[in-house]
Amino acid sequence: MDSLRKTGPDVFQVGPQLLARLAGPESGWHHHTLPRDDGAVRFRTGRIRPGISLTSSDCRLRGDYRSRIEHGGAVGVLAFGLSGTSLFGCGDATLRHTVRAGDVWLFRLDDAAITRLTPAQEQAGMLAVKFDLDHVGEALDGAGLTGMPGGTRAVRLGRSEAGAGRLRLLLDNGLASPLDRLMAESTALGMLAHWLAPLVTAASTAGGTMGDGTLGDGERRGLARVADLLLSDLCHPPSLDRLAETAGMSHARLNRCFRKAYGQTVFAWLRDRRLERAEHCLRSGGQSVTEIAFLCGFSSSSHFASAFRERHGCSPAEFRRRC
Repeated sequence: MDSLRKTGPDVFQVGPQLLARLAGPESGWHHHTLPRDDGAVRFRTGRIRPGISLTSSDCRLRGDYRSRIEHGGAVGVLAFGLSGTSLFGCGDATLRHTVRAGDVWLFRLDDAAITRLTPAQEQAGMLAVKFDLDHVGEALDGAGLTGMPGGTRAVRLGRSEAGAGRLRLLLDNGLASPLDRLMAESTALGMLAHWLAPLVTAASTAGGTMGDGTLGDGERRGLARVADLLLSDLCHPPSLDRLAETAGMSHARLNRCFRKAYGQTVFAWLRDRRLERAEHCLRSGGQSVTEIAFLCGFSSSSHFASAFRERHGCSPAEFRRRC
C-alpha cells in the first residue's frame, strides 16, 4: 500500500500527474493511504480502460479532511455515497453539494477542479466512476448536462444502496484480466445510462417550449437557470423567492413567464418531472414504492400515489405490474 503525503498545510492537492501515478499502468486495484495524526484517508484506484477509471475512498478522521483534484481534462464523475457525508464544490464554487450515504451524484468538470471537504466522523466512504468526456460527452449533452459558467455542472441523480447489485459488480471486480475489465466497462457504462435516462426525458421536456416569442432573451435565460436548478435536485427544491432571485424577476413574474414557456406553474412542472423520474424507477425495479416516493421528492407514499393516479389513472404498484 502506497503512503502519500499532504502537499499543503490545509488541502491535499492532486494534479493530473499524481492521478495518473495513483491509477498505475498495471491492471488491478492500487491501494493508497494518507496517514494523519487524527486518523487516516485510504483509497484505491483502478483503470478500467483509457478514459474510464474508479476511485473508492474511506475516511476515518477526528478532524476535517480537504482535497482539491485537478484532472487535467474534461471528465464526468458518477459519485456514489457509501457511508458518512462529504461536501463538494466545482471550480471556484463554494462547497454546496452534499453527498450522503446512498446518494448518487453526477459532476461534469470541463477542465475545472473539484474540491472536497469530509468533516470529522467515524467513517465516510465513496465510489467515484470517472469518464473522459471524449467518450460520454454527447450522452451528457443529451441529458441537458452542458457546460455551465465555470465549466461545471452538478446534479443529484437519486439514491442507491451501497450494497446494490450493480455497485458490487464494480467494487468486487478485481480488474485483473481483460475479461474483468470488459465486464467493469459494461457495468460502468450501463450505470451511467441508467441514471441519465430520466434526465434525457426531463431535458427534452424542458427545452421543448422555450421558443415562446413573447419572452425576451433575458427572460428565457432566467427560466433556463430555474429549470437547471430544479432538475439538479428534485427532492430539495429552493423556495419560490430563491428561484425568482435566480431568474432575476419577481416570483409573480416568474410564474407568468414559466407558464408561457412551459404551460405550467413552476411547482406543477416540478411535480411532473418528479413523476417522470418515478416512472423510470418503477420500470427499472429494485426499489419499493415507498422508497421511490421519497427518492423522487414526495413527502409521503400516499401523496405520491395520489399524484401518480391523477396522472396515470392507476396506482404506482399497478403501473409496475403492467410494465
